[in-house]
Amino acid sequence: MSSKDPMDLLLKKVMEEFGIQEEYERMKRDRKNCNKANLTPGQILVIAALLGGVLEVTSILIDKDQLVQIVLSGSLKRPKAKSQLEQIMDQVGGMPFDQVMKNLLRRY
Repeated sequence: MSSKDPMDLLLKKVMEEFGIQEEYERMKRDRKNCNKANLTPGQILVIAALLGGVLEVTSILIDKDQLVQIVLSGSLKRPKAKSQLEQIMDQVGGMPFDQVMKNLLRRY
């Protein structure tokens, strides 16, 4: 994707962020299937986001005229790595208070 088209550049950047550049390159090599699909860059971004786990289906709506709406939600923010203290607090959070206090007092 060496094009200067802004959509192509955006597509490349987003796929790198999602970590699915390799899958797209493999799909691009298989030109037979890609040419039949005629996908737009926006459609490719949605597919990539679904495959990468960034977007998930929130709901599927079907009205009386059988119009289907699929609602997707997700975030482009990467989850920050938890500190060691946060990891410990996650483990301790499910324990009863008295057990936590006994373990603390035993340690010191």
